[in-house]
Amino acid sequence: MALATLGDVVFEASSDLVRTFSGLTLSTSGRWEAHEIIGRKPRQEFVGPALRTMRFSMRLSADLGVVPETEAAALRQSVEDGEVLSFILGGQPRGDWVITELREAHRHISGAGVVRTIDLEVSLEEYV
Repeated sequence: MALATLGDVVFEASSDLVRTFSGLTLSTSGRWEAHEIIGRKPRQEFVGPALRTMRFSMRLSADLGVVPETEAAALRQSVEDGEVLSFILGGQPRGDWVITELREAHRHISGAGVVRTIDLEVSLEEYV
């Protein structure tokens, strides 16, 4: 059963495959402009909401039924193509997002040079 989806990536956990995320954080902020006034403190003006941002971590491990290099490459390509991805969590649509940054840490590499585990940090920004 799917826990969540981000575009074509299906987050799921079963006895055969574990592809999940952890540490999901969502940031919401406003946009403010400071208008300078001679001899006084600046005046703040709310100009509107800012784009929301989201971050989470993933561990891609061959021991958990995935091919780490293939899955990391697909996410890397999404970043480089500027792909807009729908995010669905618990069956509820959570809007459209773009991956603004993908950090990879290749944790375990076999004696044959095969990457067995990649830890990812995924940063996304709301797409309106």
